[in-house]
Amino acid sequence: MEYKKIEVKKKPIFWRILPWLYRYTAQALYPSIYVSPEIYENLQSKNPKQKFIAVLEHERKHIERQKEMGLLVFGVKYLLSPKFRLNEELVADKEAMRIYKRYKLSYDFDRTAHFLSSSLYLWMTSFENAKKELEKIWEEA
Repeated sequence: MEYKKIEVKKKPIFWRILPWLYRYTAQALYPSIYVSPEIYENLQSKNPKQKFIAVLEHERKHIERQKEMGLLVFGVKYLLSPKFRLNEELVADKEAMRIYKRYKLSYDFDRTAHFLSSSLYLWMTSFENAKKELEKIWEEA
């Protein structure tokens, strides 16, 4: 499947060793977006869920940024700098929020802030700061 000139693929089966990454998240690794089978199948339908379109927009922004910086530079900075990692997630979340607003969906600030402050993102910020930053970019989206 192609989405705005970006190939969207099902996650490889070996990612099942990390079930929380396999089922509930998507990953951007230039030049492709990897999604769970559930998301992939839904995106193939005539009426995909808007929240999955928002996931693609989020990951598309990561692809764009990886292409601009180079995958290696992006990857090293993302891994080593919590400040960079938070900024990149907020930039991508803003893209997803635009979809949520367009379709008048409710955005779960607590859930997203929980993820951003968890081991999934290497504890890059506190829950409180993540929620504050998300609420700020919601106003801009």
